[in-house]
Amino acid sequence: MVWRAWGRIEGYTLFMAILSAFIPNAAAPWRQLPRSVLALPLLICSVASADTSALEMILPPHVVVVWREDPRPAADTPAGVEVPQGRRISRRAQRRTTRRRPPLDEMPNESVPARPPLRSASPATEFFPSPASSQSTAPPMQADSALASPARSAGADATGVTTHRDQPYGHLATGRPQHGRQRFDLYLPSGCNAGGMPLVVWIHGDSWRDGSKADCPIAWLASEGYAVASIGYRLSDTAVFPAQLDDCRAAIAEIERNFEVWGIDPKRVAVVGSGAGGHLAALVGLTSQTAIARSSTTDADDDTVRPRVAAVCAVAAPSSLTTLGPAQDRAGSAASRLVGGPLPEFREAAQQASPVTHISADDPPVLLLHGGDDIVVPVQQSVEFAAALKTAGVDSTLVVLPTIGHKPSLDRGAAGGQALLSFLDRVLGPGIRPDSGQNP
Repeated sequence: MVWRAWGRIEGYTLFMAILSAFIPNAAAPWRQLPRSVLALPLLICSVASADTSALEMILPPHVVVVWREDPRPAADTPAGVEVPQGRRISRRAQRRTTRRRPPLDEMPNESVPARPPLRSASPATEFFPSPASSQSTAPPMQADSALASPARSAGADATGVTTHRDQPYGHLATGRPQHGRQRFDLYLPSGCNAGGMPLVVWIHGDSWRDGSKADCPIAWLASEGYAVASIGYRLSDTAVFPAQLDDCRAAIAEIERNFEVWGIDPKRVAVVGSGAGGHLAALVGLTSQTAIARSSTTDADDDTVRPRVAAVCAVAAPSSLTTLGPAQDRAGSAASRLVGGPLPEFREAAQQASPVTHISADDPPVLLLHGGDDIVVPVQQSVEFAAALKTAGVDSTLVVLPTIGHKPSLDRGAAGGQALLSFLDRVLGPGIRPDSGQNP
């Protein structure tokens, strides 16, 4: 009953009544003081005596009294209230500790166990960089394990052509290629064992960063008595110029060095290419070994490395990289990637990579084939190239095929193929053909 009455009667009023009974004159001032001031003496006495009964009498029922180092057991502590232990740290010490705290990136990380993979992953292809020579101007090469397949055995097809695929070339000292694309395919007329065949080397295009030696549109020349070699080279996404030219030189030099094995005449060698391949074919035939620095694949003397080229045929080929137009001046264009950067900024490298820069009077005969409606490589490139060759006194022939776009066909029955065959017969001499009466 007493506690129920206490819940209805405010403790403050009861306290003032008791105080007025003992000190009648002091009751009025005490009533005007706030309750927190009146509770201060009771708080001090309660903390000193560890007894909160008197303090709880004047506080509202929902207030729970808890203090530091409370002697009551943990079970008596109200739920949700954490009783701190130990000495309290001042605010100045807290600020000092915060300033001395290390940055987040220096805090030790908790080791979290690695999560197992969701699925079994296939192993990645490894690339092994090859050491570059001190004479190299191209960046280090990378071995392409997918392309570096062993040399395949020869086999004759229904047309009587024997094919030797994936023959390696490259480092002349060891005879081993340093890159998977440093290989060539050789197409030989069957039964030609006496030797003396003219050799036609095909360099693939269309840009310097795509294409394959497997695509050889002039392989049919083997049935006309010519030995045909289709060579591969490092693309511009692997190495910049002059790595492509060095590979072409090394491949031809490798074939010429084994001319007795293949039965070819090293003095009758023609280089043919379309697009980027025509550009490289022109450089092989027109440049000297000292005009452009060698790369790591050609470490022998100049006479051994430089192939002996008797004729050049460039099909839809850029001859002057600096005048190809604004589209090729961009950093992402094929010509800019070849020289390592935008053509306007790498102008000297672009001029070194332009066949028109290396024209001289002792150059071999040149055949230029170009489509009149070519929108990829302007026909003006071949027109100006032919004019420069004529001015230098070089035997040159320009064939513009009207209504033909980029990359004219070089098939046997096409106009480009017939022009090529006539040019080879005139410059190299006819091959060993079954119907010509020439026996191997």
